[in-house]
Amino acid sequence: MRMIRSVPLLAAVAVALVALSSAAVASLPSTLVVDRDGAQCGNADFTSIQAAVDAAEPGTRIKVCPDVYPESVRVDKPLILWGEPDAVEAIDCFDAAASQADGLDPTQQVIVDPAADGFSVAFDMLADDVVLAGFVVQDASVGIDADDRFSGQHVHHNLVRLNTLFGMDFGTAGARESRVDHNCFRDNRWGLVCELDDDSLWKLPVGNERGAWNARDLRTARIDHNDTFRNQAGIDVAGPGRREQVTVDHNVSRAEGTGIALQNSARSAVIANEVVGASGTGSIAFGGGNTDLTVASNLVTGGRVGIIFASASYFDKFPPSRRVTITGNTARGMVFSGINAGQGLTVGAGELRDSVIAGNVSSDNGLDGIIVPAGNAGNDVRDNVTERNGRRGIYAASSTSDNTFSGNWMFGNGVLDARDDNRTANTWVGNQCLTDYPEGTICGAQSS
Repeated sequence: MRMIRSVPLLAAVAVALVALSSAAVASLPSTLVVDRDGAQCGNADFTSIQAAVDAAEPGTRIKVCPDVYPESVRVDKPLILWGEPDAVEAIDCFDAAASQADGLDPTQQVIVDPAADGFSVAFDMLADDVVLAGFVVQDASVGIDADDRFSGQHVHHNLVRLNTLFGMDFGTAGARESRVDHNCFRDNRWGLVCELDDDSLWKLPVGNERGAWNARDLRTARIDHNDTFRNQAGIDVAGPGRREQVTVDHNVSRAEGTGIALQNSARSAVIANEVVGASGTGSIAFGGGNTDLTVASNLVTGGRVGIIFASASYFDKFPPSRRVTITGNTARGMVFSGINAGQGLTVGAGELRDSVIAGNVSSDNGLDGIIVPAGNAGNDVRDNVTERNGRRGIYAASSTSDNTFSGNWMFGNGVLDARDDNRTANTWVGNQCLTDYPEGTICGAQSS
């Protein structure tokens, strides 16, 4: 009886498995193959990336084989553009040798080089859910442009180099997360930015092209595990637009003007990045307009200034930053200061308000470990270690007020361990140090 009944059951299972298998195959994206000369992929469907994009249905995977592609690609539908990610991954982003346009093997790398006169973009991403991986993107004005009307982009394992304006201009609408990760940005004018919707209008000195009508926004985005080398700025999401829920984490910057820059952000984070040898305004530099920002666990070494709030350095001006948490960072070997809360354009309009600077190590810097310049108010500076700085461990300038300094460890600094030029307006309690000004009012004080 059991054997007789099992026959239709087994048949039903077999039919179901076949149906599931067919459905799974049907759900896989179709693939188109591109090879400019047919040498690597003899079965290629197209010799041009743009031709494949134009012919593809949404969701198609376009496999691009190694060669040099002298074209600009406009991606206006959800597609997967797949080059040679493993070949890109094998390149040392921090190789000290100068980048050369013809310095890579086109039989191993997929190289997109528009080689056009005037303004050019190598990849223009004009759709949701575009994936771009495994390309060398070079010699354009802007290597990759992601329009802020769309979401769900994923740009990873690309080498973006030798672009005359920006390696990538990253914008998103924020309907779902967009991500840029595991790329190398090297030897561009700027690396990854969030600047203008129409970058062809970008110019110095700046003008009305930076108005709201052309400002690029970045919402619900992650920028992580990228290497940036020898750009004026590695990751510079500090244009005139708005940043919301943007996370910049686990990136490595070397030998740049600024490693990471951010302004006009809400509920964003700069976490666990490493910046070495930044020669400009700051290793990690913030403009104005940041609220509910977390700056945590970053390592900055051997640069000019470590972590700084300096809105005067930016084209676009915003109000002071508020409710910022700066914690667990290490700043060492700076020419000037390790952590600088910045000074407003006018006295009383300081860069940082109602914020926390806690649990950081800022030592062995040329001037100050932590400096709170004029106009900064309502900040909590606590449990930091500032040792062996050339001038002062922690310094509060005149016109600071309502700041609380507690539990800080300040020893071996060149001139003073602690100084407050508006002592009666700030609170110092439970700090450990040997030398202070006004003398005897900070080190070991147990009340304000």
